Parts: sequence; C-alpha cells; structure tokens
Amino acid sequence: MSRKRRREPVNVTTERVAIYEDLAHENEEIRLKAAQDLLSSITPEKNTSKEELEKVFNRLFRGLCSGRKAARLGFSVVLTELIIQYVGSDSVSTSIMSITIVLKTLEDQTRISGHVSGQEERDYYLGRLFGAEAIVKSGVLFSLKSPGSHWDQLLDLIFDLAKKKSWLRKECGWVLYTALKSQSTMTAEYAQVAIDKLHSSTLARTPEGVALWVLIQSAYPDVQLPKHVWHHGNPLHRKEKAPLAKILKETSSKDDPKEPTQKDAERGTWFHKLHFAWEVVFGALLKARSKQLTFAELWTEAIDNGLFSSTASEEKKYWGFLLFQKYVYELPTTKLSTIFGSNTIRCLANQLASSERYLHRVAKKSLKVLNTQAEEDPQVASIFISALFNHGYINFDSLTKTKTIENVFGQASQSDGMAYRQILHKFEDAILAPGGEDEKSAAMYRQLVADYLVSAVKSETAPSDGGPDYSEQRDQMYLITEVLLRYAYFRIKPGPDDPNRRLPDPQISSATHEMFKTRLMSSLSRLMLNSTDPTWHPYQVVMYLGGHESGQNGLVPLMILEPGRGVGKILRKAQKTLVKIDDEVRKVDEARKGQLRAFKLLYTMSILQVYNGDADAVSMLEELQTCYTDLVKYKSEESKAEGSEILFEIILSFVSKPSLLFKRLAHQVFSAYTSLLNTAGLQSMIMVLEAKETISGQQDVFERADDQAMDSEQSDEDMSDVEVVEAVNGDAGSDDDAASSGSRSNQSEDGDGKDAELAEFNAKLAQALGTRRLDQDLAIEEESSDEDMDDDQMAALDAQLETVFKERKKATTNKNERKDAKETVVIFKSRVLELLEIYVKQQFLNPLALELILPLLTLVRTTTSKPVSEKACNLIREYSKLYKLKDQIPGEPAILERASSVMDDIHLAVLLEGSNAYGNACSQASLLAAKIIIANGGKPAVVVQRYAATQERFLTDPTCHVRTSFFSEWLNWCASARKNLGS
Repeated sequence: MSRKRRREPVNVTTERVAIYEDLAHENEEIRLKAAQDLLSSITPEKNTSKEELEKVFNRLFRGLCSGRKAARLGFSVVLTELIIQYVGSDSVSTSIMSITIVLKTLEDQTRISGHVSGQEERDYYLGRLFGAEAIVKSGVLFSLKSPGSHWDQLLDLIFDLAKKKSWLRKECGWVLYTALKSQSTMTAEYAQVAIDKLHSSTLARTPEGVALWVLIQSAYPDVQLPKHVWHHGNPLHRKEKAPLAKILKETSSKDDPKEPTQKDAERGTWFHKLHFAWEVVFGALLKARSKQLTFAELWTEAIDNGLFSSTASEEKKYWGFLLFQKYVYELPTTKLSTIFGSNTIRCLANQLASSERYLHRVAKKSLKVLNTQAEEDPQVASIFISALFNHGYINFDSLTKTKTIENVFGQASQSDGMAYRQILHKFEDAILAPGGEDEKSAAMYRQLVADYLVSAVKSETAPSDGGPDYSEQRDQMYLITEVLLRYAYFRIKPGPDDPNRRLPDPQISSATHEMFKTRLMSSLSRLMLNSTDPTWHPYQVVMYLGGHESGQNGLVPLMILEPGRGVGKILRKAQKTLVKIDDEVRKVDEARKGQLRAFKLLYTMSILQVYNGDADAVSMLEELQTCYTDLVKYKSEESKAEGSEILFEIILSFVSKPSLLFKRLAHQVFSAYTSLLNTAGLQSMIMVLEAKETISGQQDVFERADDQAMDSEQSDEDMSDVEVVEAVNGDAGSDDDAASSGSRSNQSEDGDGKDAELAEFNAKLAQALGTRRLDQDLAIEEESSDEDMDDDQMAALDAQLETVFKERKKATTNKNERKDAKETVVIFKSRVLELLEIYVKQQFLNPLALELILPLLTLVRTTTSKPVSEKACNLIREYSKLYKLKDQIPGEPAILERASSVMDDIHLAVLLEGSNAYGNACSQASLLAAKIIIANGGKPAVVVQRYAATQERFLTDPTCHVRTSFFSEWLNWCASARKNLGS
C-alpha cells in the first residue's frame, strides 16, 4: 500500500498552512510572495528554534514530492534560501542546522516505502532530485577547500537516480553540470570526486557523461581523468568521432565493446527538447585544438549522416532541425556552410514539400529562422544558395512550393553588394553546369535560374531620388541583365586570352537562348517601370551588344546573330546616333530631355529587335532615322508633321507586339509627343478600334496577313514578357455584365456553329461507315451483318475515313485561327485605348480629342471583349471628368459647331440597342459634349432642346432603345451645374 500523507503538526498555524498552499500556486507572483512570507516568519529576530526549523525543512522536502500544481518550483525556491541562511557544514558552530541533518532529511522525506503507484514513485524521485538541486544551488557543500563526505553522499544520491530512471538521467546530469560550471567556490578536488563517481557509475559514455567530462577537462585542468574511457582521455579526439556521434544521438551499438551493458542507464528517454550535451560539445569544438575533432567533422557524422540520414526516425530528425535552427543563428559565417549538408537539405526539402509530413511545421520554422538570419546577414543568403546549388537543389523552390531562393536573393540584393555578387556568380555557374541527366533537365534548371534572376528584378524597389543608393541598386540590377544578356545573345567558347574558360555543359540549346531573351525582355520591362531614367538599362544592353560583336574584351563570345553587311551598316549608324542622343540628354533642360529620352528608347528597342532577328526592325531603324531628323532637327513645320506621322506609326508597330516591354516603351514615347498627334495619327488609332475582331479584321489592321507578331505561345506567363488580356469574350450571362449586344450574338452564333460542325462531321462519318444514329428510324430492313468485308472494301473505307478526319482537322485548325485572330485584334485595341487614355489626360483641351467620342461609343457597342468595352467606357468617363465647365478651348472658332454635331451623333447613337455599359457611356459622352458647348459660349437652350428631342423620340418611337438613366443623369448634372451657370 502507498504511504499516507502525514498530518500537519497541531501547532502549525492556519497562516503557515496558507503559505504552504500558496507556494504551490501556478502564478509565479503568488509563489514568490508566499516564499517571502515564509522566510520572514522564521528570521533569527523571531528566535526561531532548531526544532521549528527542522519541521519547516521536513515540510518543504515533503512538499517537493507533491505533483500538485507548481509545488516543486515554489518549495525548492524557499528551500534553497533557507539552506543558505541557516545551514552550514558540521564544523561551523554558528549554523542552526548542519548539512548532515539536511541530507538525512532529504533522504528520509523522499524515500519510497511500501508499494506505491507509478505516478507516486515518479513524484518521490522528482522530489529527491529537486531537493538535491536546492542543496547544490545553495553552495553550502562547496564552502570548504576540500570536499567531505557530504559531497560524496550527494553525488551517490544523484547518480543513483540517474541509473534507476533513464528519464531522470538528463536532469541529474544538468544539476551536476550547472554546479561544476557556476559555483565560484568549486575547487579541483570537488571536480575530481565528481569525475571519479561518474566513471564508477558507468555513465561516462552517455550524453550527460560527455558533457561533464568536457567541462571538467576544460575548466579543471589539474583533475586526473580516468583512463581507458576515451582515447587520450578526450571524448573530442578524432578517433572518437563515430562513438561520440552515437552517444549524442543516444543510439546504442552492440558492436562497441566499450559501451556498458546496463541499457537503462545507457539510453535515456526521448525528449522533444535538445540535450544540453549538444551545446557543450559543439561549443568546445568551436575552440578547435590539434588532434581534436572539428565542428564540421562531428556535424557531418552526427547530424548530416546521423540525425538527418534516410534511416533516422522522425524523432531524431526533429532534433536535427532544432540543432539546425540553433546554429544558423550562432555559427559565424566562416563555418556556416558546414550545417548545409546534402542530407540536411534533402530532409528540409522533403518535409517542406507537403503539409502532411510529420515534421512540416518544424521544417517550416527552420526555413523561417534561415530567412530571418539571411535578412540580418546577407552572407547567410550566399552560403545557403551555394549549398543548394552544390547539392543539386536548383529546383528547391518548386520542390518545397516556397519562394526561398527568391526571397534570400532579394534580401542580399538590397543590403550587401558582395553577397549579391557571390550569389549571382553561383547562378551563372548553375547556367554553365546545371546538372541533370539529359539536355531536357539542363534546360529546365537553366530556366529556373533565369526565373530567379527575373524575380529578383521584379521584387526590386529602387529609391526614386536618384541618390547613391539608387545608383548602387541600379548597377546591381544591371548585373542581372548582363547575365541574361550573355546567354541570350552569345555562345561561349574558349579564346586566346582565356583558353581555360569554362564552357556550358551541356551546350545551351536554341530554345534556351530564346528563353533567356524572353526573360531579358521581361526584366527590362520591369526596370523601365521602376527607374527614374527608363532609358538607362536598355541603353546599357545595346551598348554591351555593340561592344562585343567582334568577340573581344576577353569574353570571346560567338554572336548568335551575324548580320549581313547592309544590316551591319544600318546598325552601326543607329548606334552612333544613339550615342549622340545620350550625350545630348545630359546637356539639355528637363522639357527637352523627355523628348530625347523618347528617341533614345526607340533606338535602343529597335536595335534590340534587330538582334532578335526581327526583319521589320531594320526598316524601322531607317524610318526612325528620318523621324529623328524631322522632329529633333527639323527645318520646317511640314517636315515636323511628316516626322510625327512616322513616329506614331512606329509607336503603333511597337504596341502591336505582345511584349510588355514594348508596351511600356510606347507609353513613354507617346507621353513625350502627345502634343504632336494630328488628325492622320489619330485616324490610324481609330482604324484599329473600328477593326473587326476576325481574321479579315486582323488582315486590315496589320500590314501583312500572315503577321504573327501577336502570337504568344509562352509556357509560363509569370516570367514571360507577353501581356495576356483575360476574358476576351464578354460574359453574356446578364445584360449588365455583357460587353455588348454584339458579343451575345457572336457567342450564340459560335454555339450554333459548333453544333452544325459536329452534326456535319457525324453525318459524314456515318456515311463512310454505313451506320445510322440510334434515334433515327430505319426506312428499310437491316441487312445481315454476318458477312465480312473484303480487302478492297476495307481499303475504300480507310480512304473515306481518312478524308473525313482530314476535313475535321482542317475545320478545327480554321477555328483556332479565328480564335487567335480575334485575340490579336482585341489585344491591339486594348493597347491603343491605353495610348488614347494618355492622350486624353494630357490633351483633353485639344479639339482633336473630340473626334474620339463616337468611335469609342461604337467600340463599346460592337466589341465582343468585356475588358475592351470597360476600357473604352472608362476613357469616356475620364474625358468627361477632366473637362470642366470653366474650361475653354482657345483658338478654335468652329468648336461650337463641331461639338453640336458630335452631340447630335451621340443622341442618334443612344437610340441603338446596347448594354447598360453602352447606355452609360452615351450619357457620359453627351454630358461631355454639353459641357464643351456651354463652356465655349454656346447657349444652354441648344443642349436642352437636343435632350427634349431625344425624350420625345423615346416617348413616341417603340424602336428607340434609350435608357431612362440617360435623362436622369442629365437632370442630376443640371442640378449641379446650375450654380456655375448662375454665377
């Protein structure tokens, strides 16, 4: 039976009972207050007797055996303080109690008698350990120069606990370790007794034993270490690498004769927290000495090939992740590469790959720790990425579904130029030797590297003040474009200046070269958007290409493009003009600088297109030279007008391409020259808006019917420079969401067309096979099907089937061509609308802008693309919002007549059937025309009469489709404009 709890003595006050109760409270403040109350109640000033003090000690030691709440924590604090104040060695006469009595009380109050349950046994063992720890912390045992029997007695008690219960071994070792390390009065004699007891208890070759041994060996050099335990008495000796690793991993080995046979004493219970021995051992190894293990050697043996091995348990791998997190923070960068072993990275990648993995959360935390450290120290980013690439984990981000490489590279680019360049050099090494089993794998890895580079560019937020930080980040971004440039336009080969130059292995394929071109264009597009000078990066790229055409400067490349003599002459002339423009930009004022930068952009992009193999780019360079002469060095207004027409045609040619880079280029150039847009240039844009969204419309818009400039077949849209317009076809689910009535009719026709095509195909197939559908009645009786077809009949049937399927394939191809043509025209229209938005914002007082209203309304009504319809509506709304009643259009006497004519056309257009969006656009356009008429001296009565006529038509003509909101918005505008008109 279990031992019953002793009753409190009769003379114990209720106040003392309450104090003991509060000592076990879970709240730390309450526990500390209770400890203070108890200590203050038994001070020498209150003449506390020895008997009363013994009763308090009995109660405190007994309370350590209680598993109630936080009893052990509270009771041990008071016990430590009481021992310090009232207990001394047996030779100290001034002490109220001796250490002998305290040790005897500890043993008596924590001794197990009779049969107890497992939980009660656990409580008594823990109570004894906490009591021993309180005695050690008090430092009473170490007040003498030489240890007495009490130190032996306490060591026997602690080692006996460690051997009895393996789950207590770690805590027992920690109590002794802290005593030997923190007690300032501890002498070598005490350490000698401890190491001898450790050896005699057969615990020397345990994690706790290793930690104590290493501590004593370093802190107490005069101690005589036991022999025949470790090589040269040192567990950190190189010859002890494998055994030490097994001990720290708490893995037994039947093949090791030096391991004791007491398994319960040898192997501890698994804890989720790291054993303190790891820190002790690795801390000692960081102070490497001769013939001693290095940190790297033990980490590779115990962690990378041990805890992270493929056969290790999940519990051991968990320890490995905890150690990884610890030393990512603590290791100096000179040793940090040690912890990124192949098994470590493999395990990290595997656990991050799926949230279903057992160690996913701790692996995720490890990655978070790594990212945090990389942010604080960019060298960590460089070391980590180098380790990933060295071990073949270029695709780490795709394997783990994270953006680790992107993030750490981006952090390095923003804070440390050296680390940034190291990572960039590693990326280039991966391009040259990506690994992989075949060329397909190598191409995939090279694309991953290119994507990492582009992601770094896209994540860059460069300062906009043009200061030193901006220049530094700009130069860093150029290093990325230089890498992409090198492998997009050059083939590397050894040259006379560098015969040992590293070559790509395997060779870079043509498809990969094209991929690098695409990534380069995407990078330039982003850099133009974020840069205070959008011409800087494209200009540097063109200068790089021109400077390495002959394969000099030590690079020894072979140009992918080898232009002919005529092309080369045009290129050289264009590059000279470009250099002159660059020089002029630095000398002129800001107003002039914008126009010169526009031509600088045009020249750089046109030259780049020549290197891309665009046949039209050469003729574009010639046109650009004429345009530059007419606009920048013009001698007459006539030449200036001709030059502006050429310029806007060139802009439209760039807009027609699917590249975002060319789109942003067009925006930059168009913004600088909107004031030069004339009727011919505007009409060119309107023709695009009026084009049918069909193959014939595509042929009308583009100069050549077979132009494939808008064909985008990129596999990965995120890294591609191709813009994708979503929802080409408007959703006809409701009238509100429909782009136009035309879209609904087109979709209906498409559906009917599909059914008709399928029915025609089924009919031809049935005719060829001689079969009928099951739902058709047979006019004649079926003939017997038992007879087989002869060879001639089979051959004829094969020929018929082949003809049927060829026709079907041809029909499908035609259908895809129609779809592609539609997308091409829609994207082109969208780009033109963006240019017109720029024009309206800058030139809304230009009378030429009024010519846009009717084409925009027609576009809203007829387009099948909802995004295009929305852009056109927004453009009309923006125009109307910008133009105020107080704005007059100067120097245009005919503006009233033209505005009235436009208003009449708007009121005719609103009568046509259309969507809600079309009706709202007509209303906004009509209000805009009204403001122009009134602001330029027209009478409000003219506008009122026009609305009245339309309202009369609405009442009397059933075919009129004008919406009531058209009139309500007019009345609302009249109410708001009344004040301005009255004043």
